Parts: sequence; C-alpha cells; structure tokens
Amino acid sequence: MNVLAIVDFGLTERTGGYKRNFEMMRRLRNLINLDILPSVRNVRLAIDGNRRELVSLLESLNASPSYVLDLIERVDSVDEYLESLRQNKYDLAVVYSNSSENVRLARRVSKSMIGVQLQLEPFYANPSTLLRIKFRGPTGRAAMKFKEALEESRRSEEEWLSLIRGGHLNFVISVSHVPLVNSGLDRLLDYDVTFPANSIDEDIFKYRREKEDYAVYFTRLMPEKGLFEVPLIWRKVNDRKDLKLYVIGQFIDPQDEEDFLRMSRRLNVNLEYLGFLEGRELYERVASALFTLYPSHYDSFSLVVLESLALNTPVITYDTPAIREIYSGVKGVYSVKEDNIQEMANLCFKDLEVRFPEIYSSWDKVARAELESMLKVVKK
Repeated sequence: MNVLAIVDFGLTERTGGYKRNFEMMRRLRNLINLDILPSVRNVRLAIDGNRRELVSLLESLNASPSYVLDLIERVDSVDEYLESLRQNKYDLAVVYSNSSENVRLARRVSKSMIGVQLQLEPFYANPSTLLRIKFRGPTGRAAMKFKEALEESRRSEEEWLSLIRGGHLNFVISVSHVPLVNSGLDRLLDYDVTFPANSIDEDIFKYRREKEDYAVYFTRLMPEKGLFEVPLIWRKVNDRKDLKLYVIGQFIDPQDEEDFLRMSRRLNVNLEYLGFLEGRELYERVASALFTLYPSHYDSFSLVVLESLALNTPVITYDTPAIREIYSGVKGVYSVKEDNIQEMANLCFKDLEVRFPEIYSSWDKVARAELESMLKVVKK
C-alpha cells in the first residue's frame, strides 16, 4: 500500500506529540510504502534558518522523495515549495497535524482519500469546553486568552468544515476520543481510536530508583496544565509537611513564569523551579519522587502520566475525560474531581501504589495499531 504522510515534527519544539509523530514514521516506513513530506510549518521554519535540521531529520527517516529534500535546501518561500511539489498516486494520505493548511497540502499532492491523525482537537465545537480549559490563571489575562482562543477556534472550525464539505477530508484517527468529541468530528467523519495509541522510551525503566522525600510537577508550563493551582495545592501540603516540590518544564508565556514565581513566593511554598529537563536528567528526577502532581485540565493522552508510571512514580491528577478514558483502573493514577485542590492535597499523604500498564510498552505495537486504524476507517 502506498501512503502519503504529511508530518509536523516540531523541529524547534520538543513535546510528546512531536516525538510520537517521529516514532510513528520510523516504524510505519517499514510496514508500508511511505512517502513523508514535512508540514507547511516545518518548511516555514526551515526557510527561517532551520534547513539543515529538517533535511537531516528527513534523511534519517529515509522515506522522503529526493526532490523534496532538494526543494527544502533551495526554496526561498513556502509558496515556491508548494508550487514545486509533484502529484503522485497514493492509496491514501494521512496528515499528522491539526492544521488545515496541511490537509490542503495533502490534496495538492494526492487525489486519494485523506485522513488526519489527531492528538489535539483542531477546534472546539462547544465554547463551554474551551472556557473550562482556557479560563485559567490571573483573571484579566485569562479572559484575554480565552477570547483569543475562541476566535481562533471559530476560524479553524470554518476551515475544517470547508474541507469536509469539499470532500478533501475523509476520515480521522485519534489517540483518544477526547479530540473527536471536543471538536465534534466524531459526528462528521468516519473515525477510529488507535489502541494502544502511545508508548514511552524503551530504556526508561532502567532509571527506576529508591524514592527521596520530594514530589515533581513536570509538563508544558501553562495555565491549562494547572500551573496556577500548583502553589495553592502545595500551600495546603506544606501546612501539614515541609515537602519540596520540583517544578520542571518550559514556560510557554514569560508572563506566566513571572506570575507563577511571584505567587509561589507570596504563598511561601517549598517549591523550586528547575527549568526544562529531558532524557536521563528528567527521568532520574521523576523516578526518585514520591509522586507526580499533575492538576491538568487539558490532555488527550497524557505522556506525563505514562512516563511517571514507567518510572514507578504514582500520579495525582484531575478526573478529566482523557484521564478516565486512558487510565481508569490503572494502579498508580489517583484522581480527584476537577478543581478540588483540597482533595488533591489530601491525596499527597496517602500510600500510593504503582503498576505500569504493559500495553503501552512498545512503539512497534503502536505503529501496527495505527496502521490497523487507517485500514479500518478506509474500509468503512
């Protein structure tokens, strides 16, 4: 089977979603005849100074047409790149991005059925869902961010609905039901939820170690991930025990960093910001923690939770739709009603057990399941 994949690799960002895209391409190329084209965003980043990084990444996968690599090396604009692409015959095309411009890119290159692989919703069908997620943090800025997100969601919704009406988007595969339900795409297109849909680094288990007397909060540091609830929860914990919390990750907004650190000082909590960590440095820190604090409002499939479990570290989190769908019944994931910071603080003093769900231990299994999802939807 000949498949076209339009893929966003992040390039200048490191997130679990971009890592998943890379791991899928590494394996799907061995299961099908695969042509990989970078996303429009990746080409834009390449032109802006990251050509060598993108070409090297694509060369490592060895699944991109050679003329595409040449184009990335020499084009001066995205328009020049798009106009130089050649149409080819594919059995289907899959877009690994939630940007509509990449669906249009797929249609430019292929006349086949086109699907999108979702890890996040491209828009929100119900503004109340967006409000619950986005209206977080200092009130004035939260209101502004919610307004901006709502406007962007409405623009994106019209773009996606236009693609569907024009027959340019035919199916969806997703890591969970959450992106499908939040966007309403489950009512508009054929879809399948891949299972298992995610995995972890195969060598992560070797970092397990004895526990030390601290906890961790690691994620993309933004209000939607519970950033401004963390000091409030930790104040309640510190009222009972002088336990340290290490905060790990990258702030998306510099103003959030300033507000968060100021709030932490004002509440006089035992908290230390370590910055962005990855690989061994991150894994060793998480593995030694008593637990991971994760008051997130915004997930489709939390890799923070999965990595914590792999490191034998229990997780205290909110009972959000994604947590219920993926981790219900998993030993080591302890959830409370969303926004209940007192109960979350109480859980920090419970005896917490962990057992890693083995179904998520192999990227090879995920790749085979992903291919099955594609075939299942195409055959409907």
